Amino acid sequence: MPITEPEGWIPVAVGIARDPIGHLLVDQRPMDKVYPGKWEFPGGKLEPGESVFKALVREFREELGLEIIRAESAFVVRHRYPDRSVELNVWRVIDCSGEATGREGQVVRWVPPWELPGLDFLEGNQTIVERIIREVGS
Repeated sequence: MPITEPEGWIPVAVGIARDPIGHLLVDQRPMDKVYPGKWEFPGGKLEPGESVFKALVREFREELGLEIIRAESAFVVRHRYPDRSVELNVWRVIDCSGEATGREGQVVRWVPPWELPGLDFLEGNQTIVERIIREVGS
């Protein structure tokens, strides 16, 4: 089902993917994009009429070369930047195939959860990092 954009909020699909040993997939924004060098969880903006799941599948395929087999909706985070407001629809990627590569020139890494706080994440992704750390610690 497509998400209808709340007035002023840009809907974004975000995937939290874990490898078999529990490391999480993150990527670093290329230097030619807005917020260069910042780390984020992979995903991207929804196209008009696109569901969050379809956007997630498309973004993982286009940006990382990964095929999502199964994912489940987890939670939503809203964040206001000076130039835009984003609604991050966070999904847990349960199963995917392929090898993650930065197809748009971005650095891609699998990192253990305890290393997440040491990376310079986008502000909107900070809440996601905090939630992951809480879940791992409990």
